[in-house]
Amino acid sequence: MRCKNLLFVLMMAFAINAMGQVPQNWFIDTPSPDDISLSPNTEFFTQGSTSCQLNLHTANVPYLVSDNYDVNEGASYTFSIDVLDNDTRGRLKIYADFYDADGNDVYGEAPVYSEDMADWQTISWTATVPEGAVEGYVWIKFYDQDEFVDEAVAYVDNAIFVEDGGENIVVNGGFENWALLGLEYAYCVSNDAVDVRYNADVESVTASDFILNGTAEITFANAEIDAEMRNLVHLSGASDPVEFDLTVDHLEQAGLEGTSSVELYGGIAPIAFTNAGNPDGVLTNGIQATFSGIISANDAYNNFWVQDGAGAYNGVMGYSFSLIEQVAVGDEVVLTATRDQYYDLNEIVDPVLIEIISSGNEPYAPELIAGNEIDTTRVANDPMAEKWEGQLVRIENAKITQYFEDPYFYYCTDDNGETFIKIGDNVDYQLANISMNVGDTYTITGVVDYSYGVYRLNPRNAADIVLTTGISENEMTAMEVYPNPAKNVINIARTDKITNVRISNINGAVVIENDGLNNNSAQIDISALNPGVYFVSVFNGSGVETTRLMVK
Repeated sequence: MRCKNLLFVLMMAFAINAMGQVPQNWFIDTPSPDDISLSPNTEFFTQGSTSCQLNLHTANVPYLVSDNYDVNEGASYTFSIDVLDNDTRGRLKIYADFYDADGNDVYGEAPVYSEDMADWQTISWTATVPEGAVEGYVWIKFYDQDEFVDEAVAYVDNAIFVEDGGENIVVNGGFENWALLGLEYAYCVSNDAVDVRYNADVESVTASDFILNGTAEITFANAEIDAEMRNLVHLSGASDPVEFDLTVDHLEQAGLEGTSSVELYGGIAPIAFTNAGNPDGVLTNGIQATFSGIISANDAYNNFWVQDGAGAYNGVMGYSFSLIEQVAVGDEVVLTATRDQYYDLNEIVDPVLIEIISSGNEPYAPELIAGNEIDTTRVANDPMAEKWEGQLVRIENAKITQYFEDPYFYYCTDDNGETFIKIGDNVDYQLANISMNVGDTYTITGVVDYSYGVYRLNPRNAADIVLTTGISENEMTAMEVYPNPAKNVINIARTDKITNVRISNINGAVVIENDGLNNNSAQIDISALNPGVYFVSVFNGSGVETTRLMVK
C-alpha cells in the first residue's frame, strides 16, 4: 500500500486560544488545508488540563498522526487512547501501526472505530511488536457519517503506548503542549504576489514585516488576510518581479514567536524542472513551487497529468486524492506543489489548486515517438525514456503481441519484435474502456510513467486507440511528407492550410521551424541536418500532425 502525506505535515503547534492549531509532536495529514481544525479543549479531558478537539469540515478523511517512537521487535505492548465521540455526524478510526528500518509500513492490530456515546470511551489492546518493526506511531482518522453536513466534532486524550510495563513513549500523548503561531508554507501565485499559509488563524498582519530573500531581496506593498480562510495571507505589490530560478528563496516574517521563515521557489516553475533528466536542472524535493499548465489526463482516483509545453520534459504526474476532483482534462491551471520521486517516478505531490484559468482547452498534442524510446529494457532515468515521462506521446503501427488479463496490460512492438512497449492501465483503470486484439496493429496515444521497473504508455480512453491493421500509410493521414528518406529538401502537402512546420530530433529539440505559412504545401530545406531519425510536426491552425522522417 502506498503511504504518502497528502498535504504538508503541520509539525508546529499553535497558540492555546486560536482555532486550527496542532499539538506539539503531532501533525495533520489531509487532502486539503481546510478539511480539519484542531484546538486544545479545557472543558472535556481525562488527564492533565486539556484534550485535543477535532472539528471535521469536509467529507474528506484527514488524519492526526503522532511523531514516530522507537519500539523493540517482539516486545509486549499495551496501547490505549481516550475518545469522546458524542456526535453522530462523524467517527474516529484509531490505529497504532509501525515502520521497518526502510520506512515501509508494518501493520499492527486491526484499527478500532469510536462509538457514539455521551461519555469518554477508552480504545485499547495488548499485543506484540511485529517482526521487523523499529518505530511506531498513533494514527487517528476522522470519517464523516450519513448525518454529516458541514461539521463533526470529537475529542481525544491520553494516548499511551507502553512496552513491557514501562513508561509511555507517545510524546505529548496528553495533548498538553501546543506551539505558537508560525508560518506553515508559502508559494507564488504570480510574479508579483505570494500566498502564505499559517498554522493558525491570523488576527492582524503588516506588509512591512515580510521579506523574500534568495536571488534578490524583495518586499511587498500589501498584505491581506483572506476573508474566508483566516490562516491564509495574500502578499502583493512585490518590489521586484519574483522570477523562477533554481535558487531556493526564503520568506521571512518579523514578529512571529513560532516558525518565522519558510523555503520556496520564486515565480512560476517550468514543469521540465521536475524531470530527473532535465538538462537544465531539477527542483529539490520537498520545497514549494508553483506550476502552470494544461491537464492532459486524469484517472479519477489519485493521479492527474499536466503539461506546460510541447516537446520533451514538459509533463509530470501529480498525486492527489482531492485535486483530481477539482480539475478536468483541458483545464489550464495554476497550482502549488512539491517535487518528489516515488520509486524513480517523477511526480508533484501535496498539490493545492490556486486557479483554473480556463477550461475546455485541447491538451498539448501528443509527441510522435519511436517505441524503442520507452521500451521494456529501459532502466530508471534512462535519458531516452525519461524525457517523455509524464506527458502525452503517440506510437504508430504498434502490433499487439500479448495481453495479460490480470494485472491488465498489453505488450506491443512497432519494430517487428526488436523491442517491446508495455501498455498500462494507470489512467483507464484495469483497461475498462480499452480493448485491443493480439495480432492487430494500432496507433496508441497515452501518458508515459515508470512503474515496477518499466516505462509504460497509458491510454486515457478508447479514443486513444486507433486500429490501423489493413490501412495503408496514405489512408491514415491527410498529409504527405516526401521524399522519405530525404537528404536535401522535403515536400509537405495537406488537404488543409499549413501554418507552421517544426522538425525535432530524437531528443525532442527543435532543429528547424518555419512559421507564417498559409498554403496547402511547403518545401523545407533539410540539407543542414545530420543523418538520422527526425519528427516533422505540421500545424494547421487548430491542430498538429506528426510523422517520422529519415534523413540520409
